Amino acid sequence: MNLTKTRGMKNPGVRILGTGRFLPGEAITNAELLETFSIDTTDKWIRENLGIKQRHFAKPSLAASHLGYEAAKLAIEKANIHPEDLDRILFCSSTADWTSPAAASNVQALLGANCPAEDKQVACSSFIFGLDHAVRLIATGLQYVLVIGADIKSRFTREDDVRLLPIFADGAGAIVLSACDKKEGLLFCELWTDGSKVNNIITPAGGSAMPASIDTVKRNLHSVQMNVEGKEIFNDAIDAMTRISLQVCKEAGISSSDIDLFIPHQANLGIMKAIANNLNIPLDRTIITIAETANIVSATLPYSLDFAYRTNRIKKGMHILLVTAGAGYSAGAAIYKEI
Repeated sequence: MNLTKTRGMKNPGVRILGTGRFLPGEAITNAELLETFSIDTTDKWIRENLGIKQRHFAKPSLAASHLGYEAAKLAIEKANIHPEDLDRILFCSSTADWTSPAAASNVQALLGANCPAEDKQVACSSFIFGLDHAVRLIATGLQYVLVIGADIKSRFTREDDVRLLPIFADGAGAIVLSACDKKEGLLFCELWTDGSKVNNIITPAGGSAMPASIDTVKRNLHSVQMNVEGKEIFNDAIDAMTRISLQVCKEAGISSSDIDLFIPHQANLGIMKAIANNLNIPLDRTIITIAETANIVSATLPYSLDFAYRTNRIKKGMHILLVTAGAGYSAGAAIYKEI
């Protein structure tokens, strides 16, 4: 993994004004999941190997934009602004409502905002790519940017997929960003892509490469396909997130041991523990929400960030590291100093 090309923005002058999170419906425990679907695993294995106790699935009447709207309302309220104050909405999701138009358009309408709104799709890394985009928008003159991570990934897993069905779930998180003194706030953000691994984990059908047909539905090609061993994905994720975390710390002028709060992508507890160990960050400084949410894809970082704020885990002056990795391959990390 080569991370030598640095195109991030240092000290761009951006702060977090408000955060929000949302999970749809009632919690579904591992036992309840196994009662519904015939997959060869156990509650104990899921808990011990994935770190997941429960998850939430959206009702058929809900789309990803509805989940994002609920999280966005809370973030806007916390920021103490009005929807019409927003200058841009970035909706980050791998399961947006349609291939066209942008699901962000529906979020804008639901909020009663009047700013431009757009979608961003980079699998599990969608939110951090959206964060980087928002930073650049504010650095060039915008005042308030809403970044939403929302996914309904439960609809894109096969009912007999023992590797992925227990992992993916539904949820949303959102943040409102604004301009600030460049000495604090977001210190640095970095992104990475390796398109040579695009087929390792992919949803083949539904786009222009393979439009929907009776055949694609029969062959379950609208669900996530993992085309390599799980261990390879596991190790690649650890490598990508460790390396990009070290790079973003270096660019921000701090050591990973200076991180006061670590918020990693919530894909697998073993992955999170390995990265924290690689970075010499104790687990008591790591935000872990996967037990209650499972992997909610682009929503994991903003969801966990809101959880940290609302449980008083974040104090003024703390350095916070956010990092993620996803299909594509893609990865991103950011350092934020709380104001």
